[in-house]
Amino acid sequence: MFVTLKTKLITPLCLSLPILTLATFNINATTAFNATSAWQEVEHVLTKQYAYFDRLNNANTVLNQFKSKALKAKNKAEFNDISQQLMRTFSDPHLNLGPYDKNDFSVFPTGSDIRAIYQNDQFIVQDIKAGSAADKSTLTLGSAIIKMDNQPIKALVASLFGQGFETLSPQQIEYGVNVVLGGLRKQTRAITFTNNKGTQKTITLAASYDAINALNDGPTLSYRNLDGFGYIRFNNSLGNNQTTASFKKAINALKHTRALIIDLRNTPSGGNTGVAEPILGHFVSEKTPYQTYRTQTPNMAYHKAPMQTAFVTPTKPHYAKPFIVLAGRWTGSMGEGMTIGLDALGAQTVIGAPMADLLGGIKTVTLKQSDAWLEMAFERLYHVNGTFREDFEPHILVIPTDRDHQGADPALNKAIDYLQHSTSM
Repeated sequence: MFVTLKTKLITPLCLSLPILTLATFNINATTAFNATSAWQEVEHVLTKQYAYFDRLNNANTVLNQFKSKALKAKNKAEFNDISQQLMRTFSDPHLNLGPYDKNDFSVFPTGSDIRAIYQNDQFIVQDIKAGSAADKSTLTLGSAIIKMDNQPIKALVASLFGQGFETLSPQQIEYGVNVVLGGLRKQTRAITFTNNKGTQKTITLAASYDAINALNDGPTLSYRNLDGFGYIRFNNSLGNNQTTASFKKAINALKHTRALIIDLRNTPSGGNTGVAEPILGHFVSEKTPYQTYRTQTPNMAYHKAPMQTAFVTPTKPHYAKPFIVLAGRWTGSMGEGMTIGLDALGAQTVIGAPMADLLGGIKTVTLKQSDAWLEMAFERLYHVNGTFREDFEPHILVIPTDRDHQGADPALNKAIDYLQHSTSM
């Protein structure tokens, strides 16, 4: 299907030395980079296997724009940088192209601790991730971000997409600024902002991955009894097989509570169904559907594929009392799947902010022509009521969700207030 690359031959230096000539050939033979072949491969995989390709209204126009850039790439590194810009136009945190280098931004939302919105030509801090470097700094809600590492935010957002800022959609701008605020991979960040008093400040924050990586050395979840209400918070652990046993231990400890709060606000890295489904099983007494999906294949577009159903089976002990869910900007991928799953299984309500919108179930495809890989959604996921997972929003919106202006936990406080009223009736 793709153009085959030919080996570039090395002319022998001296025909009287055949052994030396052969050795020289083996050492110096290289495969020339062919931008046309590399582009054909990227375009084919993206259009035939990405389940959300049609989510971008002008996707084919965008492809043509990037094609003209990509065909001019002189080497694989330059080609892959252009391809990364193409992927970002879809505003999908699950659509990633690597390998990464020191000049790439941290993966979003794992490498993220500030949530900003674009409003009145300013980038306004809307939420700050609890326990993060930003949370421990002097950055405040409502601050206007001006620069990042001494570069104007608008210019950084535009460079992320390889386009002029004025050509970006509101969705791309919001996605872009929140990727940018995560900083470059494993590097400190200098953020210049104007606070609510109009004072300009510059702060230096630790690499955004540091706080999330520190969780690897601690418990997979935490739990406690809050005056008769059980509370369980996941510590970005939905990909850790030990989490299922930790959750069972928490359920046993909290089985006499009046109700349960399940906090999924710190799951930016997602996880897998092998961890999630046994946890969901504590809330059912029989085999029960928790989400539906369609699978995209090279031969069948997702919208033509049959709708399939994912089920959970009972896990002991069964928690039969009321439960509610907390979700927010750092609820990603499997965290989003668990949120809509718990809603389908009978959660009284979901409280928080719109989630991270990591689209679909993902796979990784090797791009041989450019020595790269593409992580993308090949399954499109749905709530059991037939709506797209990415369209789900908490029933009770609480923004900010992680920290309010007084430093308190607004979503958790709202959950306790909700349960106090609902369980007293």
